[in-house]
Amino acid sequence: MKSFMMKYVDEGKNPKYGLPDLLEFVDAIPKTSIGKINKIALREQFGK
Repeated sequence: MKSFMMKYVDEGKNPKYGLPDLLEFVDAIPKTSIGKINKIALREQFGK
């Protein structure tokens, strides 16, 4: 995945600092009752 994203850095479409250091795949992303991504629950779940 990182090599795929690096292609866009090489083309000048994304800055190198925009590449994540860690990629983590999850089955589901917690959402609020309105349907937005629940950032608070994500921070609690992954401790970041």
